[in-house]
Amino acid sequence: MEKVILLQNAEIDRIMGGVPIPSMNLIEGENDTGKSVFVQHLTWGALNAGYTVRYITTESTVKALIEQMESLALPVRSHFIRGFLRITNLHVKGISWDKTVAQNYLLVMLNFIRKKGDADVVIIDSLTYIATHATEEDLLSFLSELRNYVDSRKRVVVITLHPYAFSNDLLIRIRSICDGHIVFSVRTSPNKEIIRGLEVKKLKGAKKAVDNMAFFKVEPNFGIKIMPFSAVKV
Repeated sequence: MEKVILLQNAEIDRIMGGVPIPSMNLIEGENDTGKSVFVQHLTWGALNAGYTVRYITTESTVKALIEQMESLALPVRSHFIRGFLRITNLHVKGISWDKTVAQNYLLVMLNFIRKKGDADVVIIDSLTYIATHATEEDLLSFLSELRNYVDSRKRVVVITLHPYAFSNDLLIRIRSICDGHIVFSVRTSPNKEIIRGLEVKKLKGAKKAVDNMAFFKVEPNFGIKIMPFSAVKV
């Protein structure tokens, strides 16, 4: 029987069936669609199942990330103190970017993940800033090497990405490398309410999911709360 990581959110776990071990997963969506909140729920689920997590963030500081997770009722501080949650803040802003710098960043990140190799789950949130300055060849090489890492080490890797920065052809190639592909979206209802969507495009090895599409809200002290379709009028 395939092992999976549940997110410890009954509604999401019912929809998805969990994230398989091992697997490489792409979480795709525009700004403020809920990608980071989702991978934070996954981090919490992995920690509670006894797995270690390496969270590489290009969008937050260590302190801000822990505070954000705890504001969503994901109390990770003790896991961080005990070393089960390892957060790496990768600075990407204020750098004079070119293809060579982006290539070096990808190589450093890949070697860092390989050398450490100590975490069951690796989160990269997000890869967009570096990837947009890299050549297609360097980016696909990086992802292919991560694919090999997942298969050889039996790990879980999760990458968040903003699709606006890439051509459709490149996105198709990126998606094909991954076992899981989940797309997040945001829309506005007629009454001006912001509604986020989660669509599971593929998730190889997961338990059979009940649905592949859901709408949700992000609520303080709770996190992702799935909305019934009957309550969503877009």
